[in-house]
Amino acid sequence: MTGTNITDAITDAMSEDMTEDMSEDMSEDMMEDAVWGDLIAIRVLLPSGPSIDPWSLADGTGRLIAAPERVVVGIGTAHLFDLPNGLTDVGGLDALVDKLATLPCSDHLRPDAGCGHPVIAFGALPFNRTAPSALAVCSQTYGREADGTEWVTVVGGRDEATTATSDPDRLRATLASRAATRRPPSVFADASGSPEGARALSDDDFRSAVAMAVDAIEDGSITKVVVARHVDVFPSAPLDEAALLTRWRDMEPGCTLVALPTPEGRFLGASPELLVSRQGLDVASTPLAGTTDRHHDASSVLPSTLLGSTKDGNEHRLVVDAIVDALRPTTTMLEVPDGPTVVHLRTISHLATPVRGTLSADTTGRVPSALHLAAMLHPTPAVAGVPRDAALALIDRLEVAPRGPYAGPVGYVDGSGDGRWMVGIRAVLVDERRVRLTAGVGIVAGSQPETELAEVGLKLRSVLDALEIDAVSHAQPDASTLDDQIVARWDSVGSR
Repeated sequence: MTGTNITDAITDAMSEDMTEDMSEDMSEDMMEDAVWGDLIAIRVLLPSGPSIDPWSLADGTGRLIAAPERVVVGIGTAHLFDLPNGLTDVGGLDALVDKLATLPCSDHLRPDAGCGHPVIAFGALPFNRTAPSALAVCSQTYGREADGTEWVTVVGGRDEATTATSDPDRLRATLASRAATRRPPSVFADASGSPEGARALSDDDFRSAVAMAVDAIEDGSITKVVVARHVDVFPSAPLDEAALLTRWRDMEPGCTLVALPTPEGRFLGASPELLVSRQGLDVASTPLAGTTDRHHDASSVLPSTLLGSTKDGNEHRLVVDAIVDALRPTTTMLEVPDGPTVVHLRTISHLATPVRGTLSADTTGRVPSALHLAAMLHPTPAVAGVPRDAALALIDRLEVAPRGPYAGPVGYVDGSGDGRWMVGIRAVLVDERRVRLTAGVGIVAGSQPETELAEVGLKLRSVLDALEIDAVSHAQPDASTLDDQIVARWDSVGSR
């Protein structure tokens, strides 16, 4: 697959000196790589200049992973890696990372710049680990590091990539211009009308699903299972992606924002949960399990303190133990705190345990890549259950629709094997005019349907807040009431 034409706006800005330098960097052998055809990669440092808004840069078609410490945005598709067996083919995942490393590349950043490998593959992978999926190497990847360093990698034919990167000032101006589109003040382009409707699993049906899960736990067939609830909203105006991401960034500054295409639609979210990251030999995972409302009041049925909740503590421990058991064989050192801490989001608090370690090589000398580690860990008990296979079978029986990318790994891996994968929660799936919200709750021994109903409502409400829809009360209304609230309160969005 060849790269898209990305140089039309800058072909007249080619610097002959820089072009000659880049040509010398690329040997003839590199140009003839059998895997990549005529594709090459060139990375350049961007000079200071017009501001580049990453949310607008990715708007609608791009791929974005924006953590507090690093932002990467991909535009266009130079090469697509299909994963026909999903995350079950670990050998295929390793081969994919190996292929990334073979892309002929001229990197014009200093080796000590701390910007990682220049070639990145993005993915929003399904919750179902056996489902086919894909990772994409983009035609252009824009990166912004924590210290403000900005860079761009261009992947394309030799002439195309060389021309596109020959004038970094012009390249910056082109990216800034793409991102400088005017955004309406609302998340929706026109919020003055009423939505066409909303659909949700009824409260009674959700309570029944929780009760069935509790019965399975009492029977001894499972220890924990996560039950999810979907809400479909059909707005009368198109969603403005950049405005939503900007609002989410302001509401949840500690979360990682994601925006990627999937077969089911655009997947947009602000995930608080790190599945796994790898930087060199350093590996990290921060599981979240155990939830309450951050601003607790007497009317809430959720626990007033997470650290004192036996049910939430037991649920959290199952997740941490599973992650530690999976990571320990791949590490020479693993640091696990004695107990969890509490992470506060805008309206929700979670139990969290930061797990950190040092990776070791296997008998062949290979250190597991970030993608390999994500496949090892997913799905954790935070989104599936214990034991995994029995929990997944029960989820298939209890949930009315496939999860798609919800709760799947979303992130990237680079040509060195480094990368970052988040758990795809607190997100929406946008398919034309349907906006699907999904939230899940962990069911363990002692779970009460009414408490789990309140928790799933709390999580849905946090996403509806980002969408500027004030529609889910603390009591989590019946589906018919939820429909009525979304329609009745839509007019208030336009006045904000």
